[in-house]
Amino acid sequence: MLFKKNIENLAAFGGGKMHSENLDFKDIVFNSKDIKKGDVFLPLKGENHDGHKFISEAYSLGAICVVSEKKIENQNYILVENTNTFLEKIARKQRNLFDGLVIGITGSNGKTTTKETLYKYYKNKLGEENVLKSFGNYNNFFGLCFSLLKLRESHKVGFFEIGTNNVGEIAKLAEVLRMNISIITNIGYAHLEGLKSLKGVANEKTDIYAFTEDSGYCIGNIPYEFLKLGKKKSHKKKNFLSTENDPKKLLSKAIEIINNQLKLKSLPEEVYRFLDQKIDVSGRFEIKKSKSKAIIIDDAYNANPDSFLYAFQKILDLGISKIPFEKKILKNLKRICVMGKMGELGEKSEELHEYILKEASLIFDLVYVLDFKTNLNESNIQYMERENIKSKLNENINEDVLIFFKGSRSVKMENIIDDLI
Repeated sequence: MLFKKNIENLAAFGGGKMHSENLDFKDIVFNSKDIKKGDVFLPLKGENHDGHKFISEAYSLGAICVVSEKKIENQNYILVENTNTFLEKIARKQRNLFDGLVIGITGSNGKTTTKETLYKYYKNKLGEENVLKSFGNYNNFFGLCFSLLKLRESHKVGFFEIGTNNVGEIAKLAEVLRMNISIITNIGYAHLEGLKSLKGVANEKTDIYAFTEDSGYCIGNIPYEFLKLGKKKSHKKKNFLSTENDPKKLLSKAIEIINNQLKLKSLPEEVYRFLDQKIDVSGRFEIKKSKSKAIIIDDAYNANPDSFLYAFQKILDLGISKIPFEKKILKNLKRICVMGKMGELGEKSEELHEYILKEASLIFDLVYVLDFKTNLNESNIQYMERENIKSKLNENINEDVLIFFKGSRSVKMENIIDDLI
């Protein structure tokens, strides 16, 4: 943390009342099972969860203090009105104390890959101890606060992914993060259940620009019809908004700006060589081999219409060159798509599922559709229940087959993939 880690500071910055000795602590922990001796336990509350139930366990595992909404007898604790608000306050304190660069990343697709790519580039440039990235794909309010608490004095730059399901969430997160540089990877058909339309998605995502520091930079792949909106939200800030929807150009522009801010030198050729490398992110177009030597493309982490179309294009591009680690050309392989349902598409759900399924039928020899149906009845499309997919794949799987997996998180496609590899 950026402030001295003692109970007095923690209580003061979080707006709590200290009922404790002023002890030094090691870490703030939110899951009681992760407590180690010398930690502070912060029990959070959600709709179906209240961490206060685990306070006794936290003390027994070595917590030297607990932040609590209730009085605790004969133990060190900080009394607060709301533990979630306490977390927000100390996260804001961290951000206020941080003098390095803060980069915020949002978009309908590609947030995590963009964050991981930039993190890897600057880890190589600056050293791991000087660069921070937000945890995994924890891009909601709690995830952002947890990540901010990991900032250290050694960090020169931090990369933070922020997401949304509903109107106002980006503004809430961005107002805490107050980015020096903001990146929108793209604007597409995602979270329509909460955001209603593509215009709603655009309005929500571009809120990140409104909360970027006045001296900051706004970068993004923005559809032409929302370009004016993006420029309006980035008013008076330096903006680099493109309608090309080219992830590599977006990343190279981000690196150019970050390098200038950090006073680092790099040649464009060096940046493009780096961006030509494959950055592995779990469940995002990972190319693997099954036990039967079939090629598996694991893009199972999540799904929406735009991410499906982007993945389809990447698969077609594989046909131009050899598949990594395999001396095989895609056009010589039998192609199978295992498609799961896409979530949060609202009233457009049926229309968008049918559209993506039609596109899949044009690219793949076989398309297995799990646990949903449309009116599309192409000869190479088979609708089936989840319990039948394993036997169906076993009928077709061998070294001359490529299988592409994709679906929303609720589909848990990774469990099917694990059985194959």
